[in-house]
Amino acid sequence: MPVCSAWPAEPTMAPFTPLASGILLLLWLVAPSRACTCAPPHPQTAFCSSSLVIRAKFVGPPEVNQNTSHKRYEIKMTKMYKGFQALGDATDIRYVYTPAMESLCGYFHRSQNRSEEFLIAGKLRDGLLHINTCSFVAPWNGLSSSQRRGFTKTYSAGCGECTVFPCSSIPCKLESDTHCLWTDQLLQGSEKGFQSRHLACLPREPGMCTWQSLRSRTA
Repeated sequence: MPVCSAWPAEPTMAPFTPLASGILLLLWLVAPSRACTCAPPHPQTAFCSSSLVIRAKFVGPPEVNQNTSHKRYEIKMTKMYKGFQALGDATDIRYVYTPAMESLCGYFHRSQNRSEEFLIAGKLRDGLLHINTCSFVAPWNGLSSSQRRGFTKTYSAGCGECTVFPCSSIPCKLESDTHCLWTDQLLQGSEKGFQSRHLACLPREPGMCTWQSLRSRTA
């Protein structure tokens, strides 16, 4: 059950009346999530398109702000993989922010295990970490060893040069030599197929990118 809070650290937002806050909370509880749809990204795409990528634990219930249509979760960051420069002088991220209603693409955290670590890839806005239903948020232990290797050191090599190009129906073709055709959804009916779990789109030579395995050669 979300907790209503005023979040005094955000004084620039105009407060709602108590009635409006009650209506917002009621809508959040009953609104269907069908209004928000998105195609899950390849983990490399999630890494490259995010301004902040961290590992963290969700340590508190959601708080719905009376001043805005957002809620926040308290988190304990354990590792940062991307965003050192974007974060600036801040040394820690204590909260993650998301729309209050799932129908507005708000993220709903279902795990009750506060010791479980999650990979969170989100956007920094005004120094605050924002995520939504379409963001890449996944249990760290649920990632393959290749995905963990990608987030910790390999995916960054493809950012800015290579593009994972989704193919969900035939025909589809590459639009550039720097694109890698992602066919998991087409061939396996899931975005969590072999290419997602084990491959990264990386430079092979100047002006050309190819799928490359992130699996350990000793595995």
